[in-house]
Amino acid sequence: MSPRAEMGIVLLAICALLVTTVFVGIRRREKTGGIGQVPPPAPEYARRITALQDEDYDLVLRGGAIVNGVSATWPFAGLLVSRNQIELRVGVLMPIRIARAEVTGVCRVRGPFGRGFKFRTASGRLDKVSFWPVGKAAEQLAELGWQISR
Repeated sequence: MSPRAEMGIVLLAICALLVTTVFVGIRRREKTGGIGQVPPPAPEYARRITALQDEDYDLVLRGGAIVNGVSATWPFAGLLVSRNQIELRVGVLMPIRIARAEVTGVCRVRGPFGRGFKFRTASGRLDKVSFWPVGKAAEQLAELGWQISR
């Protein structure tokens, strides 16, 4: 095979890889709302979410978070907790508000540097969201009625 043919095959492979990457990126944005975004809650849950001031929340936790491909370390992520809803704030991203009724479970996840939480919903809109608190947050969440499964 000539050197020109080999170079053509290499360029063709690179172009195929680029097209595949673009296609997968577009499909991912369609399904998840975009990098660092989550889909909005269903209307029946959206009506239960209220815009609270910081002082209206019962608990404020600092830590790290991963939101659909965007990672923020301590102290750039905060989880504000009340009995009826949770608000996750991550850096410059839009706050993610989660109604208590929407959450089917709070699961503990392990990572290389500690334990975090994932909020499970029937719709799966929060599947790519996790929060990694500093300190012992499980007991504090349980006191407010957010039971964590092991």
